[in-house]
Amino acid sequence: MTENNKALLEVNKVFKAYSEDGGLLGLFGGSKRIPALNGVSFSLAEGEIMGLIGESGSGKSALARIITGQEKADQGKVIFAGKPVTGTDLDTSAIKRNLRYVSEEIFTGLINDPKNKVQRLIYDLISRYPPADSGPSGKTWADEVFARVGLKPEYMERFPNQLSGGEKQRLAIARALMLRPRLIVADEPVSGLDVSNRTTILNLMKQFGRQYGTAYLFISQDPAIVRYFVGEGRCAIMFAGRIIEIVPSNQLFDHPTHPYARILLKSTTAPSPLPAGALEPAELLRQEENQRLAQANIVPQEISLQANEIAATKPGCPFYNWCPERFERCPQETPPLLTVTKRRASDGQIVPLPPNEINPNHQAACFHYIEL
Repeated sequence: MTENNKALLEVNKVFKAYSEDGGLLGLFGGSKRIPALNGVSFSLAEGEIMGLIGESGSGKSALARIITGQEKADQGKVIFAGKPVTGTDLDTSAIKRNLRYVSEEIFTGLINDPKNKVQRLIYDLISRYPPADSGPSGKTWADEVFARVGLKPEYMERFPNQLSGGEKQRLAIARALMLRPRLIVADEPVSGLDVSNRTTILNLMKQFGRQYGTAYLFISQDPAIVRYFVGEGRCAIMFAGRIIEIVPSNQLFDHPTHPYARILLKSTTAPSPLPAGALEPAELLRQEENQRLAQANIVPQEISLQANEIAATKPGCPFYNWCPERFERCPQETPPLLTVTKRRASDGQIVPLPPNEINPNHQAACFHYIEL
């Protein structure tokens, strides 16, 4: 977000952990706390599109649910349009109308009750939260958006559990777009769609954003899809419940700074919405660090969980155990997310960036590349 833009969304030091019942703790009424978010902070401007990238377990979906009030943070604040988002008891209808969540998960638990047919999920919503602007509204507008996302009229008589995964995603997108909100948090919104339809839906979402000034936080494991959707905006990269780098989208593949970000992006090189192949950072880490991981008796699939626990309980960089660039300071202090002021030269040396190449929208949480 540029300094001149007003913040629509402010996320300030958000922490979240989940209980894992079972084992001896469960027998005695206790539970283990599994950390998911470890002090996430960022802001988003009116009309801005920002991407959020991370592997499974990085905390992306937990963050999305907290931002949209599906869950409450353990610590920290989320401010939307100057008002706190406090959890499931959102304070005003204006927040509910203008802050929308796109995820197939929102239909989990709906039963075969007439009130939960697709037509009720569409028409009741537009009736409760009519768009605030002077554009089209009501049932006619809802029908138009329903058709534009590729859903047939006869689907109105179905229940959500009679829709495919891709159709549920289209329904979630339609419910968000038809309200013309100020912010849409889209969590893997096209993962269930086939290749031929992904660009159509992504372009439709971007068109709505331009037309109605809607901001997006677009979340995906696939950096190529994120880069395509974000365009000239910013992409944030998550690891261990923290944002470890924010980089302008046009530099995402060419100039990632954080060592983890470089590993994450190594297998994806094209800014395309088409599938970029299996993006499995644990596998990339295994290939890069196989010998050292074996010596340390670490299973790559456990990296995310171990790193989350490190971030929640110890100072230092959570990527320290696996980082090829670590040094003595890394396990002692937690690197803050600051503007990148240095780069690694071709000979491997860390050198200062010329002042004209420093971009305030490029931030990293790595002691090698920032000034404290």
